[in-house]
Amino acid sequence: RRWGAASAAPAFSFHARGYGRDSSEKQTERWSAMQELLTSSSFRLSEIQALSVQFERRQGDSNDSLNRAEFKRFLTPLGIDVSSEAAAARYFDAFDTDKNGEISFKELVCGLSLALKGTADEKALLQFSAFDTDHDGALSKPEFMELIRAVSPPGSSVAEAMADHMFDVLDTNRDGEISFPEFKKALVNSMGSLTRTLQLKDFENQEGCWGVTHLSEDERSVVELLGTRLLLGKGDTLAHSEQSRAIYILERGALDVSFLGKPLLSVTAKEEEPFLGEVSLFSHLRSLYGEVKAAQDTSLLAIRVSDILPLVLHDHPGTCKLMERLGGLMFNRLKNIETQIQERLHGGEADPADCEALTSYLTDIQKLLATWALAYHTVGHNGKLEVVPSKKVGTAADLSVAYSPGVAEPCIAIKHNPELAYDYTSKGHLVGVVSNGTAVLGLGNIGALASKPVMEGKAVLFKQFGGLDSFDVEVDESDPQKFIDTVVAISPTFGGINIEDVKAPECFFVEPEVQRRVDIPVMHDDQHGTAIIAGAGLLNALELVGKRIEDVKIVVSGCGAAGFTCLRYFHTLGASKKNMFACDIDGVVHAGRADIVADPGNYLAEFATTSSARTLEEALEGADVFAGLSVGGLLKPEMLLSMAKDPLVFAMANPAPEISYPLAKRTRVDVIMGTGRSDYPNQLNNVSAFPFIFRGAIDARATEINAEMKMATTRAIAALARERHPDVQLAFGRDYIIPKPFDKRLLSAIAPAVAQAAVETGVARLNLDIDRYRFALQQESGLWRT
Repeated sequence: RRWGAASAAPAFSFHARGYGRDSSEKQTERWSAMQELLTSSSFRLSEIQALSVQFERRQGDSNDSLNRAEFKRFLTPLGIDVSSEAAAARYFDAFDTDKNGEISFKELVCGLSLALKGTADEKALLQFSAFDTDHDGALSKPEFMELIRAVSPPGSSVAEAMADHMFDVLDTNRDGEISFPEFKKALVNSMGSLTRTLQLKDFENQEGCWGVTHLSEDERSVVELLGTRLLLGKGDTLAHSEQSRAIYILERGALDVSFLGKPLLSVTAKEEEPFLGEVSLFSHLRSLYGEVKAAQDTSLLAIRVSDILPLVLHDHPGTCKLMERLGGLMFNRLKNIETQIQERLHGGEADPADCEALTSYLTDIQKLLATWALAYHTVGHNGKLEVVPSKKVGTAADLSVAYSPGVAEPCIAIKHNPELAYDYTSKGHLVGVVSNGTAVLGLGNIGALASKPVMEGKAVLFKQFGGLDSFDVEVDESDPQKFIDTVVAISPTFGGINIEDVKAPECFFVEPEVQRRVDIPVMHDDQHGTAIIAGAGLLNALELVGKRIEDVKIVVSGCGAAGFTCLRYFHTLGASKKNMFACDIDGVVHAGRADIVADPGNYLAEFATTSSARTLEEALEGADVFAGLSVGGLLKPEMLLSMAKDPLVFAMANPAPEISYPLAKRTRVDVIMGTGRSDYPNQLNNVSAFPFIFRGAIDARATEINAEMKMATTRAIAALARERHPDVQLAFGRDYIIPKPFDKRLLSAIAPAVAQAAVETGVARLNLDIDRYRFALQQESGLWRT
């Protein structure tokens, strides 16, 4: 319902069992029944709700129970083998505890609780009872043979051949039958599943099931509740149909996926995430991954999408975790597949007859990635943030200290000494992420409210990488002065303010003016974060090829907040203005251009060239560096070929770079390439800078973020890429000029450098012991081991 993945599941209701919502008497009865089910089973409330939805779907004329046919239809998708009439009858008799020939909802829930969530003893007893057809408390040899046939793989001859021997082994009393204690003692091991014990260990002597070992307990509960086992022989094809859209978890074996005769991916049971079919959760495109064949004998657990979606709608925790896991897996796989297809299309590897199909495939991938982006934001709690108390507030005594009357004491203390706000409140680890939504990513001026997902994401990055809490604040104000007044007015709340997605040229006035009026660190990350990272990459790349920054010719495409600040920052690092070219939609920024002549105060005039170059193509002739912050596909192969030896290309446009990494590498083998993408070397992402800059500035209680602190960040990042560390497998070179964003060393390298620069320039209110501070951050990052 939320993402168009399937038709909406009906809302939870007990109406079919006489627990409607039409009277208080019915509501009381419903609540009483719910309490009884929660106490008599191992299911959570959301799981019982999901089962009730399925119960209402499966039942026919019966008002409050399932007959034998309906019971069989209910159990079929749950992984309980009722394929034969005999097996269905056995389970029906085991669930029908009152022996009235019908299965009530309570009997169903309690029976499934034992079968799917019970202890090893409870599961064994249920299976034992199901095959004890004469109800004498023991299994005769025919009953035991029937059990063996039921739990063995189809067509298996090993179990039949060993059945007599196994019966003799289990019959320790030598009385011609197997009692439950004999049955349990001999066969039920720590796996808690007789079926797996027999099928995988005693009969076939195969490897254990790997597919669910990496799942959390909540996720495993979903698999146990809804999974159905499938067996494929080597070379068998996994059939697709719209009616049977499913997720597959490999227990054993491997699957190969191909499209138009070319391999796309392989999935094995021993992978950390041995799943396939995750696409079907988010799209009707069942064949998106192409043809799927078993590379060897393979065992799968299948979960039908129609069965899992009701749990999603009820926010079942295990299902939400599974959705997040599968969505992330799908995203990574599709990005890799997208890269493969791009290379086939642009590298001349694709048959001309296949080009249309491949192009259509790319379109489907983009649609699916967009669908997942929406789904990601709705799974579990809507959005990406929640507020969690840092102090216990479970009693009246706690509340009297957290709030009135005890809270008055820190208020009075802060009134007399404002610096104590850092001790008594969250100010010392709280960043405000503030935007008016006038220049959001590649979306432009979309307004304050529409920018909220981006600001929430920024807050998440502060927490994940810098260990700082954040509030996102969207200000519906496009007037720069009024926006400044608003940000200044709310500044006492925060220890630092990150201004985000404010358009140029207003941003060049907004940031310094806010900083002038407040005494906490302020930074417009779109400007400085990108420039700081690109600057570190620039210094390292030039060192690799033996060029001096003051000598190189630099062309920057895109003169918005990030592009223009890169120009300024590269100049600060030592680049000569006479060797720098700024290009925008109107071509090269030059002194004779109409907009520069008409407005001498135009901010672009700072880098207006006197050169005769008028187009990006002309500016790039003989250039050493290209920094792109413009639009995808702008840098053509012939432009790259015209650049100097060992060209440095930073194609940072999002989501598509100015030139793709594979195309640039095919065009120039000597190119040093960086993009904003994580799937290629040298990712230029400002997440490698801004969380750590703010952490160092706030910990030092700096009153601003000055040029020296930014420069210290660039030097620290550049030095980190040149250092060897046992946790980092990459070595400094053309494919590693900048640390990865997830490098644990970033926090303890950048924050102390920023804090030290703050102290040395006199803007720090705390004189930190930098060595101690660095050691503390290394411990926080998990870099120090006992």
